[in-house]
Amino acid sequence: MKKAGRIIQKVIIYSLIALMTIVLILATIELGYYIFKFVLESNYAVIDLNQLMELFGVFMLVLIGIELLDTIKVYLKENVMHVEVVVLVAIIAVARKIVVIKIEDIDGVKVIGLACIVLALAAAYYFIKKSGMMICSSDDHEKDKVAEQEK
Repeated sequence: MKKAGRIIQKVIIYSLIALMTIVLILATIELGYYIFKFVLESNYAVIDLNQLMELFGVFMLVLIGIELLDTIKVYLKENVMHVEVVVLVAIIAVARKIVVIKIEDIDGVKVIGLACIVLALAAAYYFIKKSGMMICSSDDHEKDKVAEQEK
């Protein structure tokens, strides 16, 4: 039964890798299209500030996808989750949100909420780095192997 579960898990992970790769290819093509479109629409090949913010948002979205793809690949190869990478993906996602958000369109409570999220993620990253516990394993055998590697 345990073997069937592992096979299903691997099929799901390979499917996620394939789908994420397709999404990243499409997102990169879209980013190239946006750059080309914005340069053609602008005067003297200078991109408008709002358009530039859109480009940064799409660019950061591609970066988030790449990090997620790497996380999935590492999990498939080592059967462990790198907590540091997960927190970094969350930091990039929040940074993307902050870059693309129009600050004049949101109220003060949401700005404070975003600030709290940034501080919480920064603290989590700091404590992860300080403790040296950057790997989370779901398998007891893998936990023993990781503990031996860290020594």
